[in-house]
Amino acid sequence: MSSPRSSDRPSRRRIGIYGVGVVAPGGRNVQAFEALLQRGATALGPTTRSEFGNGLFAVGEPDFSFDDYAAWIAERHGEAYVTRMRAKMADNVQFAVGATIQALQCDPNLERLVREVDDGCHVYVGSGVGDLPESYRAAASLERATRAWNHFWAQPEHCAARKQFEASGLAPGGAEAPPPNPASFPVDSDARFEARKAWDAYWASRSEELEVFLKRFAAIEKLDADDENQDKAHMSAMRKRSRAHRALVTEFGCPPPPWTEVSPNLIWNIQNGPAAQITMLLGVHGAAFAPVGACSTFGVALKCGRDAILRGEAKMAIVGTTDPRPDAALVAAFHTARVMPGIPEVNLPFTSLRGTHVSGGSCIWIIGDAEFCEARDLRPIGGYVEAIALSSDAEHIITPSQSGPKRAIGRAYAEAGIEPSDVAVIDLHATGTPGDLNELALIDEYVTDRTRITARKGQLGHGMANSGGWELTELALSLARGTAFPTGVADHALHPRVQRKGSIVMSETPLEGDIGVKLMLGIGGITACIVMRGARPSAD
Repeated sequence: MSSPRSSDRPSRRRIGIYGVGVVAPGGRNVQAFEALLQRGATALGPTTRSEFGNGLFAVGEPDFSFDDYAAWIAERHGEAYVTRMRAKMADNVQFAVGATIQALQCDPNLERLVREVDDGCHVYVGSGVGDLPESYRAAASLERATRAWNHFWAQPEHCAARKQFEASGLAPGGAEAPPPNPASFPVDSDARFEARKAWDAYWASRSEELEVFLKRFAAIEKLDADDENQDKAHMSAMRKRSRAHRALVTEFGCPPPPWTEVSPNLIWNIQNGPAAQITMLLGVHGAAFAPVGACSTFGVALKCGRDAILRGEAKMAIVGTTDPRPDAALVAAFHTARVMPGIPEVNLPFTSLRGTHVSGGSCIWIIGDAEFCEARDLRPIGGYVEAIALSSDAEHIITPSQSGPKRAIGRAYAEAGIEPSDVAVIDLHATGTPGDLNELALIDEYVTDRTRITARKGQLGHGMANSGGWELTELALSLARGTAFPTGVADHALHPRVQRKGSIVMSETPLEGDIGVKLMLGIGGITACIVMRGARPSAD
């Protein structure tokens, strides 16, 4: 593979890493995270929750307490702000906010400079799966409220059609016959439960009394405020309508309508919620949204931020990912897809290839135009991002091809102007599945015998969006130290089909050079390849 001609290379404007924050299994902060890596330990372990099979699955629970950040937030926004964040913001937002505060504390000048550049600071924070628990809570609330609602209006005293049916056995005129009566199923059976839902929904939809309620509810929604003060009219009108709604429910003696029983927290915790909250926390006005690229999300977010700086649209960017604590439904889906083993023991990459382990947390970087930032006394703590390239497999939703990732790797190397002989270390996606063997094969032409190969999901788990960020952070720390951290992988445990065994890092290993490469392979076939240079870059 030949290097591109110097005239073909893009601008060599440098993008430095000036702040890093981590919330991870075994990593409450970057210091704890680095200590875990130095030990070569795993932070994964069996969970005792019944929905996980009482210890059947090994997962990665993030080490996090919002209390660690409450004083910092209160100092800038007051105690009421902290209280609102505790009440309204779920894991994804809280994790990302905590990691951002950590990143800002890496340099005493960093927070001031971020605020100073204002709309010149962009925020790109994505999630692999979104805040699943918050979505489940909303769905469960709606389901409970709907069951109670339909059951009330389906009763004969509130539904003339049902009363007539029970007297005559005839369905309402021209209507399809009602579903089976739940009383015809065994008591306490699932079939009876499902039949009752269908039965109640059928009759509630035919309740004339419910129609009256809905018309009156809609009329209340049109009420205007009595207050002539236009500045307060909106809030006054809402309070007036709320009082009238409560009175209407009391008058009819019905349960609260389902559409009043879902917490608005669902809205505050949608995918772009973490990015939005970071802009409000810091008072910056640059572009902010949630890029999503499954397991490659950190790479996608990093590219968004880097590209914005290279285009001159931003001077700095806060980029990263956040995902909730291990979720039972997600674990179940991974297990059924045959990519997560139902065992409490940790499966390390390149070994038994049984599968990966779900984990949660966050990873946030603050990057910036090196010339701009270092003229203002910032110094890179994680080196420099030399290139990022993305590609799609266009082949399979889970199993990566070789041709798709090779496109990203080739373009990243060309942009960085490097040869395989320049690469000191490459960190693979390596999920502990047969895909590990494919990865080792596809990188063969992009590394040499001096290139060290690492993989970390046996230590940190598969953080969906986060694992790429955690692994990139480890890569940056390794390049700064000049040595790769131990991985916990043992030589005797390597799978017989593993190639390049001598290159795979097991114990702490010196690195020859300051160039590191990170490969991320996302579900759906999106690949991100990142080229980094250590914190003490060589001269161009």
